[in-house]
Amino acid sequence: MAVRRKDEPQNNGNGKGKIKFRYMDSERVVDFSVENMTGDSVTDGLHSIANALAGRTLPRGGAPNPKHTLAGTTVDVEAEVETPEQEEVLEQEEVETAEVDEAGDAPAKPKKVAKPKAPKLLPAPVLSEAKVTLADFMAQKGPTEMMDKYAVVAVWYKEQFQITEMNIDRIFTAFKHLGQESQLPTEIIKPLSNLTYNRKWFDKSKTPGNFTINWVGEDNVGKMKPGATKA
Repeated sequence: MAVRRKDEPQNNGNGKGKIKFRYMDSERVVDFSVENMTGDSVTDGLHSIANALAGRTLPRGGAPNPKHTLAGTTVDVEAEVETPEQEEVLEQEEVETAEVDEAGDAPAKPKKVAKPKAPKLLPAPVLSEAKVTLADFMAQKGPTEMMDKYAVVAVWYKEQFQITEMNIDRIFTAFKHLGQESQLPTEIIKPLSNLTYNRKWFDKSKTPGNFTINWVGEDNVGKMKPGATKA
């Protein structure tokens, strides 16, 4: 505890006596002295403050009154209390928290989002050699939704090249041939998955990443025509 003492004696010539006070413990020393003062009330006040500083009842003795006026004399004492013990405890708690953060269980790492596999432009079959061009076949069916376009592409591959399995490479190559690869979704495989597990127009192939259009899908593509409304 650090105590800043401010004494301002103003003697009017009528005061008598002298009061001295000292408080000591293992951490602090407080000296207090008042001259030309009279009155037991001052002594009682000083003793009360001494008790407060010590945290227990002390033998009778003077103790400073924070502010007391008697016989024209003003005694003004200002005290600043520092608590280094508390600061040390707070610092220790912060260190322990940091140690727990470092040595304890690491927080769950954010899941890594796998980047979509980049499709390849296939050299074969040569799509421009088809008897019916993909552009003409698309015009005959008039699909507007992306899944419908995938299904039309799958039927076209089957009819023109006897290829039944679709994957992102064949889809990308077909759309590249049409000049519409920019319209493809970021995850090219997603419409194939939806056609398989939601619409049931495709079946999953034994080859990973491959899907085969089934008779349900072919039947729906056969019914397609420009401007047709789905039932």
